[in-house]
Amino acid sequence: MKADLMEEGSFDEAIKGVDGVFHAAAPVLVRYDENVQENLIEPSINGTLNVLRSCIKATTVKRVVFTSSCSAIRYREDVQHISPLNESHWSDSDYCKKHNLWYAYAKTLAEQSAWKIAKVNGLDLVVVNPSFVIGPLIGPQPTSTLLLLLGIIKGAIGEYPNQEIGFVHIDDVVAAHILAMEESKASGRLICSSAVAHWSKIIDMLKAKYQSYPCEKMCGSQKVDDKPHSMDTSKIEQLGFPGFKTIPQMFDDCIKSFQDKGFL
Repeated sequence: MKADLMEEGSFDEAIKGVDGVFHAAAPVLVRYDENVQENLIEPSINGTLNVLRSCIKATTVKRVVFTSSCSAIRYREDVQHISPLNESHWSDSDYCKKHNLWYAYAKTLAEQSAWKIAKVNGLDLVVVNPSFVIGPLIGPQPTSTLLLLLGIIKGAIGEYPNQEIGFVHIDDVVAAHILAMEESKASGRLICSSAVAHWSKIIDMLKAKYQSYPCEKMCGSQKVDDKPHSMDTSKIEQLGFPGFKTIPQMFDDCIKSFQDKGFL
């Protein structure tokens, strides 16, 4: 059943009678354009509210697991001073607007909107906050994040991001969502992130292991996203999460899937 993200009530039929709902979809817009409000911010917020309103109307829904992002946590002036970041930290929306971090801005507002409507209506909401998701390609075409990686490996985009960011394997993201739904003690936000690294370290790793690929050599000049930090994952680990796959594992699995599907 296909529902219109922006049409209120469009999820009512799909959610009717279910016990649990995963809301895992959100639009992605990497660069600013004049339609950022229409193409990214409004769908992120209104789409989230539409799903949650349908969950409330259904009356049978016992829990909603909402996919947010570490982007709703780590974008703030003082990130280096308060690191390691935990579930109590929020990205600063003004900081995001100032630096054109529109995906982070939209994810932050969407998650805050979700918490507001859940609180008012007594909805059991658990939020998973993954970092940059890497791993095998599941669908027929790469997602936006995997397209970025593919371009970096092929040396096709001119530079790699000047970005210090957390990475997480897609398998761990799936496992975190299942845990968030099935573990009765799960509540609030759950950071889902393996190691944090600068893209320069990823490039060095890829060049050493995959020497036949012309990986990007030049680092981007944007300074906004290069602040060292770490993510505190103790909360999800205390719920019984078995541990995160390593950066080499997630990139090896991703590249193998690119090779198997003919993208490399």
